[in-house]
Amino acid sequence: MQTPETPPFVSGRQVLADGVHEALLAMLVDGTLPPGSPMRTETLAKELQVSATPVREALARLESTGMVRRVARRGYRVAELPTREELAQLIELRLVLEPVNAERACAQNDPALIEALAGTVEAQQQAPTGPHYENFRDFLQADWAFHSLIAAHTGNPFLEQAFNSCNGYMQRYRMFNDHVISDAHESRAEHARILDAFRSSTPAAAATAMREHLEGLLARVRQQSA
Repeated sequence: MQTPETPPFVSGRQVLADGVHEALLAMLVDGTLPPGSPMRTETLAKELQVSATPVREALARLESTGMVRRVARRGYRVAELPTREELAQLIELRLVLEPVNAERACAQNDPALIEALAGTVEAQQQAPTGPHYENFRDFLQADWAFHSLIAAHTGNPFLEQAFNSCNGYMQRYRMFNDHVISDAHESRAEHARILDAFRSSTPAAAATAMREHLEGLLARVRQQSA
């Protein structure tokens, strides 16, 4: 099995676990580990030159995203690619949750939140978008951080928990042709409009901008399936 260049793991349990997780995620998104292939702990540990423990921890985290499946008595395997309809259904769930999240978070009128959101928008504007996961990783992290920050500031922990259940988010990025994000321009502009609503302290506008963002994402997913 060919793997990307071994990441510069450094000492420290959490840093090591995060590094292994990122290395495996890169293999999954880039297709180095194709759908249905086994993910044997000892083999991966040897490839990455680490012990089995951080590999097991990383596999458990990846299972929660839906990118890895654990099969009884057979260990972990790479999950099959989701269908376009499954991705559309996930976005439909987000359409139920995230406009509410945006409205409630905007109503908090929290300058620290607005500053943090602006930071993610700036990071996403500056981040490259391909041609491999290691090149668009920063874009994805800024993208998801934007939505996660909003969910974390609704004042309702159950809304945040519901948002965190949208664990198929990363699956979409396994399906881009040539591993290049194809809708970066649209996503950046839509996030900027949501941020504008937060800066103007207009919760209804924040909800509308979030809804339009997710409706745009849904349309793009469905267009790709045509």
